[in-house]
Amino acid sequence: MEVTLRKIYGAASGEAGPRLPGDGTPNPFGMVSRASGLLADLPESDTLPAWLPKSDLDTFVDAFKASGFRRGLNYYRNLDRNWELQKAFAGLKIEIPALFMAGERDTGLAIPGMREIISAMPQLAPDLRATQFVPGAGHWLPQERPDIVSRAIIDFVQGLWAV
Repeated sequence: MEVTLRKIYGAASGEAGPRLPGDGTPNPFGMVSRASGLLADLPESDTLPAWLPKSDLDTFVDAFKASGFRRGLNYYRNLDRNWELQKAFAGLKIEIPALFMAGERDTGLAIPGMREIISAMPQLAPDLRATQFVPGAGHWLPQERPDIVSRAIIDFVQGLWAV
């Protein structure tokens, strides 16, 4: 269990690299090989990312030992059905103020078309106040850059009261 979490947290961390086309940076959220599975291509490091204390990893290991991965994986196993269920929301806009943040090294940004989707967000969320890409951060943004995320949320909320 610990090796699995080390691989997943490490590979999706901003510390894994810039995630530029052809740079060999691992993408744990890309297509999974039927032959080798998710973990085979992910690097295993002897050190944890700087933002992940061993005590936190131990807590996650204990939690996943108790619950397993089934519940978390079921979301991905059910993507087609989720898409069907969400058809009812087609065309609806997010009418409340919004903030979008992502790490500039988030593996999700490697999904084809993701940058275009983010650029088009103002059409879906007309009151999108800001889009922020955090330098050097990866998929685990609140853990990797808690001070930046907290500051952005506080500034966003305070901005709601500004006249």
